[in-house]
Amino acid sequence: MKKIKPSFKEINYMFRPRKQIERKILIELFQKIQQTLNIAISEYQYIGLGSIYYYDFLLFHKYLNIRDMISLDKEDSPERFELNKPFGFIKFKNITTTEFLAKNELNKKSFIWFDYDSSLIHYKYKSFFITESIINDIRLIANKSKKLDLFILTVNININESLFDSQRVRRAFIHEYDEYLSDKYKEDNKISFKEYPLIIQNIIINIFRNNEQFQPVKFRKLFSFIYKDGATMYTIGGIFSEDNNFQDELDKDIIFLNTEENGIIDIDVPLLTYYEKMILDKKIDVIEKNLDSLNEEKIIEMLGFEIDPSELKSYLNYYRYYPQYYEGII
Repeated sequence: MKKIKPSFKEINYMFRPRKQIERKILIELFQKIQQTLNIAISEYQYIGLGSIYYYDFLLFHKYLNIRDMISLDKEDSPERFELNKPFGFIKFKNITTTEFLAKNELNKKSFIWFDYDSSLIHYKYKSFFITESIINDIRLIANKSKKLDLFILTVNININESLFDSQRVRRAFIHEYDEYLSDKYKEDNKISFKEYPLIIQNIIINIFRNNEQFQPVKFRKLFSFIYKDGATMYTIGGIFSEDNNFQDELDKDIIFLNTEENGIIDIDVPLLTYYEKMILDKKIDVIEKNLDSLNEEKIIEMLGFEIDPSELKSYLNYYRYYPQYYEGII
C-alpha cells in the first residue's frame, strides 16, 4: 500500500490566499478582543500545529507578542520540525494533540489553535464516520480549559454535494449523530449540502455542551469562518467564560465578530493578478460609493477587466487582508 504523504509535503501552508486572509482577520480580532476584555494574550501559552512552516507562530509572535509557544506533530521526522523552528523559544513536541492534552493540565492561560487538515465527518462505503481524535481533543479541552482560555478549531468540511439528495443518507446521518445534533437538525429535510457548514458547527458546539455540563467555565463562540483554497475548511473560535456577560462588553462594531450559533462568515474572495488588485485598490473609494449601481458593463468600463459585482463586494470586505506574493532572489 502506498504511504500517504503528510499534508505539509503536498501543500505550502504559506501560500493560500483565503487562509492568509483568515489569519490576518484572527490577529485583528484578538488584538481588539484583548483590549476590550483587558486580557494580555502576550502572557498566554500558544499551542498549535506549526508543521514545518510555523507560519501561525511567526504571526502570533509578531502581532500578539506571544513567546511561550508549543508546536505539536506526530509525523516521524522530528528533526525536520526542529530544524525549521523560526525562534528558539518554540518548543516542538513529537506527539499527537490528544496525547499532549491528556498529559498536560493547561495550568497557564492557554491559546490553542488546532488547525486540522482532516475532516470531522467522513462518508465511506455508504457509511458515516466521525474522527474520534478530534472528538477526544474537544472533550479534553472542554474539561481542562480555564477562565479566559482561547480556543480555535479548524476542520476540513469537503463532502459530495449530491450526497444529501438521498433521503436514506440524510436519515442515516441523523441516526449516526443524534447525540450531537440540536433538534432543528433532526428532521431529514433540514440536512442538506447548503446547511452542512452550520451542521458541523452545531455538532462541534454540542460536543462542548455535552462535556462541560459540570465545568465552571464553558466555551463561548466568538467567530466562525469557511473558506476554500482547495478543500473547503471551517474554523470556529471562542473563549472560555463562566457566563455570556462578556459578550455585552465586546464592541459590537468589531468586524467579523459573530457570537450567534447559527452564523458563519464565508471568506470568498476573487483570485486576482497583482495588476488587477492594484487597479482595484486605486479606485477603492469610487467603488465603495457606487457599488450598488455598478453592473458588469460599468465595471469593465471603470476597471478595464471583468469581475462579477458580487466578487467586487466581497473584495471590499477583505481588501485590507488580501495577501500579495512575490518571487525574490536571495
